[in-house]
Amino acid sequence: MSVQKMKEEIQQLELRIKNLNIRVKKIQQSCHHQYDGNEYYETCKKCGKVNALYY
Repeated sequence: MSVQKMKEEIQQLELRIKNLNIRVKKIQQSCHHQYDGNEYYETCKKCGKVNALYY
């Protein structure tokens, strides 16, 4: 596999990751969260969104 083909594949994968991250954010924005956690952070059982409670 040539370097050029590897770079093209990397660009395609980066674009796919970007699109997947956008989809995750949309799902998390529309989720009716059900949080579970401890005194430091809580995680939504449905969508996986994490809220830090203590810094």
